Amino acid sequence: MRRALSIAGSQSAGLRENFGTMTKPFHAGRASESGVVAAEFAALGWTATDIILEAPRGFFQAAGGGFEDDFIRDKLGHPWTFASPGVSIKPHPSGSLTHPGMTEMLRLIKAHHIVANDVVSVKVGTNHNMPNALIHHQPQNELQAKFSMEFCMAILLLEGRGGLSEFTDEVVLRADVQEMIQRVHFGVDDEAEQAGFHKMTTIITITLKNGQVIRGSADFGRGSPAMPMSYDEVANKFLENCAYAHFSLASSKKIVSVVQSIEQLTSIRELTALLSTASA
Repeated sequence: MRRALSIAGSQSAGLRENFGTMTKPFHAGRASESGVVAAEFAALGWTATDIILEAPRGFFQAAGGGFEDDFIRDKLGHPWTFASPGVSIKPHPSGSLTHPGMTEMLRLIKAHHIVANDVVSVKVGTNHNMPNALIHHQPQNELQAKFSMEFCMAILLLEGRGGLSEFTDEVVLRADVQEMIQRVHFGVDDEAEQAGFHKMTTIITITLKNGQVIRGSADFGRGSPAMPMSYDEVANKFLENCAYAHFSLASSKKIVSVVQSIEQLTSIRELTALLSTASA
């Protein structure tokens, strides 16, 4: 394990300046690949230091200027985050920091029957860490829109949803979308800041033409361990993704059914065969 960590430590990277470009998802994909390669190399006997994390010339010192021993020692796997607090599944194809706001905006739209043409302005307030990642305030393509709180609020007001079909260059550049983006003002809010960085507190204030002011807030988004999606909600997202990729609808629905009872499969080949035929 130490050797695999050391090999992976020499491959890790990912900088927020690339958010809104093709390189952003490459960060996560390459990191996962590097972890697998490191484990395989270590298993083959590839050599590496056994103190890559804590050494004076190691990862923590180079990447963060040091570390606190009490926060690290005996913490690997305690907790195992897949089990506690659990994984997050994003209902929308945008940066996770947009999701609390999107979840709350959808709730407000439905609860108050908000119509886009009635909206004068939308104020979105968060802690100062979130604008550091959501850096595109007037996005010009779908990649930038994924890291634009303004777009995410605007598209929900206009379309009532924010799926793969909404995150396209054509939709982002639509005149009504660009105009609605101008009505959304995103920045730091003192109340959200005081809630702490362990939350993604997002406070929304909507002003309507009739003078009504509607306010709401959320600490976490739909799909997070605090507000998990149901199996059917995840299945619907999967089916939408399959349709977007022109996969077979019949095979896609069969996959949903098989995964629901995956523990009863006698062979995983039953699932992998479906996955290969769905994209054929």
